[in-house]
Amino acid sequence: MKSALQVLFSLTLGFFLIWFIYKDLTEEDKSNMLNSVKGANYWWLLGSMLVAVLSHVFRAYRWKYPLEALDIKINLANRFAAVMIGYIANLAFPRLGEVTRCAVLSRYQKQPFEKLFGTVIAERVVDAVILLLLIILAVVMQYSILQQFLLDAFGPLEEKVQTFVLLGIAGVLGLVAVLVGWQFITRSKHPFALKTREKIAGLVDGFATIKNMKGQVQFYFHTMMIWGCYVLMFVLSFQSFPETADVPFGGILASFVLGGLSIVAVQGGLGAYPLAIMLILSLYGVSENTGYAFGWIVWTIQTAMIILLGFISMLIMPLLNASSNLAADESR
Repeated sequence: MKSALQVLFSLTLGFFLIWFIYKDLTEEDKSNMLNSVKGANYWWLLGSMLVAVLSHVFRAYRWKYPLEALDIKINLANRFAAVMIGYIANLAFPRLGEVTRCAVLSRYQKQPFEKLFGTVIAERVVDAVILLLLIILAVVMQYSILQQFLLDAFGPLEEKVQTFVLLGIAGVLGLVAVLVGWQFITRSKHPFALKTREKIAGLVDGFATIKNMKGQVQFYFHTMMIWGCYVLMFVLSFQSFPETADVPFGGILASFVLGGLSIVAVQGGLGAYPLAIMLILSLYGVSENTGYAFGWIVWTIQTAMIILLGFISMLIMPLLNASSNLAADESR
C-alpha cells in the first residue's frame, strides 16, 4: 500500500506538471512545439540513445569487480539483463531498481541477495560522489548565469530558518530512534534481531568490496566511462535542435544535472524532466516552447529505450539460465 501510494503521488505530480505547462499554451505555442519536434535531427538522437545503451553495458561490466571480490562469478549477459530489469523497475516504483536487479540475480544465479545488494549500495555511493562533483562543476562553470535561477529556487536563507530548525529537530528525533533500534538489533537475542544482524553482515560484506576488491583501477575506469557516456549522450542530444546546438558545455552540464535530479524527484521524470530542461535552456536564450519540446523528445527516447531493453531482458533472463536451473532440478 505504501509503495502504491508513493507511485500514485509521484505520477499525480508528474501529470500535474504537464497540465500546469499545457494549460497556458496558446495555439501558436503548440504549433511552435510541433514544428520543433518535426524539425529535430533524429540521427543525433539515435546516436544519443546508442551511447546510453553503451553506458548500461559499462555499468553491467563494472559490477563484475565487486562481485568477484565476494567470489561471485556472473557472466556479462546476466549482469546486463539484471541492470536493465532494474531500470524498468525504477520506472514503475521509486528506488526499486537496485533491489530488483539483485533479486533477479539472486533468484537465477542462487547467490545471497544481501551480498549482491551490498555491492550495489557501494556502487551507488561512488555514483553519488560523481554526481555531486558534476553539480559543483556545473554551478562553478555557469554561476553567473545560474545565480538568479538558484536564488529564485532556494530564496534567501534567513527566510527558511524556521524550516531548518524543524528539520533539525526531526533529524535529532530520527537519530535517537535509529540509535535505540541499533542497540536492540546488536544486543537482543530475539529471532528478528538475529536475522537482521545476519542481513546486515551480508550488506557490509558487499559494501566492503569496493575497498578490498582487486581491479580497483578497472572499476573506476568503468565508472568514468559510465558518466562520460551520460554526458556525451546529452551533448549529442543538444545537436538535434538548431536552437540548442550552440548552448555552451556548461549549460549542457547544468541541464544534465537538473534533468537527472528531476527523475529522482518525480516518478521516472514524467512531466518534471521536460520542465527542468526548459527552465535551464531558457537561461541560454532558447524559447520555452523549443526547450519543452526538446525535453520531451529526449525523455521519450531514453524512456522508450529502457522499456524496450528492460522487457527484452525479462524475456531472455530465463533462457540465459535455463541450463543452470535444469541442472539444479535434476540434482534434487
